[in-house]
Amino acid sequence: MRWLPVALVALLSLRCAHAPEAPPAAPTASTPVAAAPDWPEPQPPQLRLPDSVRPVRYTLDLTLLPAEPTYSGTVTVDLDVREAVRQVWLHAQDLQVTQAHVLVNGRTLEARAVTATEGRLGVLLPETLGTGPAQLVLTFTGRADRERSQGIYAVEEGGEPYLYTFFEPIDARRAFPCFDEPGFKVPWTLRFTVKQEHAALANHAIVSEEPLPGGLKRVTFAESRPMPSYLVAFVVGPFDLVDAGTIGRAHVPLRFIVPRGRGAETAYAASVTPRIITLLEDFFDQTYPYEKLDVAVVPRFWGTMEHPGIVALGQPLTLIRPGEETLQRRKSYVNIAIHELAHYWFGDVVTCGWWDDVWLNESLTTWLDHEITGQFDPAWQYALEGQANSAVFALETDSLITSPAVRKPITTNDDIIGSFDNGTTYSKGASLLSMLQGWLGTERLRDALRTHVRKHEWAVTDSDGFLATLGESLGPDAARVFRGYVDQPGVPRVSASLQCKPGTAPKLTLSQERYLPAGSTGSTAQTWDIPMCLRAGKGKDATRTCTLLSTPTAEVELPVQGCPSWLLLNAGGTGYYRVSYSREQLAWLLSVPPGTLSTQERLAFLADVKAAVDRGDVPLGEALKIVPATASDPQRLILQRGAQLLSSVQVERLPEAERSRYQAWLRDTYGARARAVGWTPKPGESDDVKQLRFLLLGRVVIGGRDPALTQEGIKLGRAWLADRKAVHPEVGYTALRVAVREGGDKALFDTVLAQARVAKDRTERTRLLSALGVFRDPALVKEALSLVAGDTFDARETMSILYTAFSIPESRAQAWDFYRSQFDALSSRMRSDELNQLIAMVEGLCDAQGRAEAEAFLRPRVEKIEGGPRSLARALESMQLCIEAERRHQPSVREFIRGLGKGVNTPAQR
Repeated sequence: MRWLPVALVALLSLRCAHAPEAPPAAPTASTPVAAAPDWPEPQPPQLRLPDSVRPVRYTLDLTLLPAEPTYSGTVTVDLDVREAVRQVWLHAQDLQVTQAHVLVNGRTLEARAVTATEGRLGVLLPETLGTGPAQLVLTFTGRADRERSQGIYAVEEGGEPYLYTFFEPIDARRAFPCFDEPGFKVPWTLRFTVKQEHAALANHAIVSEEPLPGGLKRVTFAESRPMPSYLVAFVVGPFDLVDAGTIGRAHVPLRFIVPRGRGAETAYAASVTPRIITLLEDFFDQTYPYEKLDVAVVPRFWGTMEHPGIVALGQPLTLIRPGEETLQRRKSYVNIAIHELAHYWFGDVVTCGWWDDVWLNESLTTWLDHEITGQFDPAWQYALEGQANSAVFALETDSLITSPAVRKPITTNDDIIGSFDNGTTYSKGASLLSMLQGWLGTERLRDALRTHVRKHEWAVTDSDGFLATLGESLGPDAARVFRGYVDQPGVPRVSASLQCKPGTAPKLTLSQERYLPAGSTGSTAQTWDIPMCLRAGKGKDATRTCTLLSTPTAEVELPVQGCPSWLLLNAGGTGYYRVSYSREQLAWLLSVPPGTLSTQERLAFLADVKAAVDRGDVPLGEALKIVPATASDPQRLILQRGAQLLSSVQVERLPEAERSRYQAWLRDTYGARARAVGWTPKPGESDDVKQLRFLLLGRVVIGGRDPALTQEGIKLGRAWLADRKAVHPEVGYTALRVAVREGGDKALFDTVLAQARVAKDRTERTRLLSALGVFRDPALVKEALSLVAGDTFDARETMSILYTAFSIPESRAQAWDFYRSQFDALSSRMRSDELNQLIAMVEGLCDAQGRAEAEAFLRPRVEKIEGGPRSLARALESMQLCIEAERRHQPSVREFIRGLGKGVNTPAQR
């Protein structure tokens, strides 16, 4: 470990910042030379900062001029020194500390700053600092990031630069020296020097503005509520401020902070945000916790963040031109705004004490955003759809042996980055809450979450604190169940055998083990405390019973008369486990009368069928027989879930004749309904039909290659490109991708590219660039990919070209060659989270050669990337499972296709 003294010469002669410098005394024979301070040997902490010195309060002064490459600042930290020390450790990364001193008992101790790896900053003291209060003052300079959008970052819009911030989890240290851990939750006072004509906004309200010479002003903000460093936020630049009225029980002001000239595009967001706050206040039965709500509209989806009092929401979500309020854009804004604002309670008011418990922030908020979005517009069915989709994603992720537990040990910065794992930290935790909700009731769970917030408000907590609240509110079984699921990875697999004897109640023998897909090298030897609710019935009549399965096997007596004709082992559909039904039990459930099972139960059942296919218990060709009945189901979500079985069919690997028969089957299965809905929305059409349209067109146009609907899509796509108002905004971009995919030529490519070059709206530009990745002509694919490597566009906008080309079988080999040739150059311009997504992309290489090539290429590179080894391990496992699945699936799929039209593949699901 190499020590890097900061500004060596300057720091050897540091002086009190508030005192004038006296002229040096003339040397005389009797004047001794002052001895150099005896600096202690730096002893940086391994990861977590010691508890011997804690911040109590910050005052942060910054000079922020967006056009300048650097900024300067001073941070003053009030300290509570709990143990006598000769060195204080905190964080600073890519900053130059030019002065450091400590004020204590009216004295000034000049200090020396040293840095260690991973953003650790040491302040060495010339003498021991005793216990009690002290004050640390650091003067520093930094650079605004202009490439990766981390720390303080600058983005140009309309020829003018703007400054934004994004610090979670460990990038506050890139902006200013601080104790950059979530457990250090204290008040902050911010003070900025900015250009007179610029707006400067932060977490709390402005208390004063003071004019300064040189066309500058000093803006001072009110002291904040306690918050950790990662939640500090501010923006500076020539923004427009859009007054949107007031929100909440306390009628606090709502404003939108937008780049100059774009205020009109906030109309939809401004119209719905007050209702979002009301729904959240009602859930928590608390008043909105801050004195204002500013919505900082940041350039990209990245940067969306729950900063107290100044929530960051991306332009793709928030800026919607009047007349373009499509269903997808409305839903996206509402749901993401709910998620970020729900964090005001789960994350801001109550904060995790360390990153191993960041799941408390994200799992609770993900569960709540499903609930509140469902309340916002019940017609969207978002609570049901969000919970069901989140569970599927979590269960699939959790089936991998490379996936971690919800609560992850943190021993390195790499672990901190990896703790934000979508499948486990977000979706699995949310699904566990849904399981408790289905088991114990919505109101009881809501009351427990309210108690959690009130018990820990304006403080920090951990898993033990949360589980203690669950135990007090919901009972010890609930806490034990939750802990067992949170602390160990994996998905339970439950099966049951039924015994019926005359004169006695029917009995079920339940068994559990870990679920693993075929080809996995993991062990099934695992158990959980599983709250299981079952339904047993005859016809439409059924009885529900619940049990807690805590051992590998257990026996349950069913409270029914006689032997049931069907069994559902996940009543309510919210249990976090896979059900392995026998062939006979599957047949029973497939033949129950319509309306017997709820939509949520049917969604869970279809997910279990897919899991049985993945495990090798049911051939994919057999499962495909279920699809036609789901395609005609009046419930959109059932159609959507049934269609997910199609994702396991590797169409490009079928012989041409069988591929044509399969495509014809898709047209027969979905075509009539797709034609009835059509491409163009009708007046008064419901939002559900709007969502159904894209499910159907995707199956019939993209999957089935329907000639008439494809030609109509091509016509609409080209018309939309010529005139945005000529085509309904709900379908314009989708139609463009069809036009590009089906015979897109050089002229069309040039037109799309030309429009991307002049597009001023970042969202539209990114969509146009993504469409370039859909072209299939190798020469056009090559030209599109060259934009990713070039500097004509921001790489964050052109990466969608690579992702799109990689996802299309016809262009995947070309995209893979480009990936390998440009990976090193691209990685130098990307954040670690972006690089991990790039690593995960190789999961699309579902063959032994591709897997070997990916491992050989990435293995020597991932060690230098935060989270890289973990992402590669997961990608390699996914590829191996895909290879095994294709080996198993193809015979039954080909048999299914050969039987089409011969009466052997009749619908079974009702």
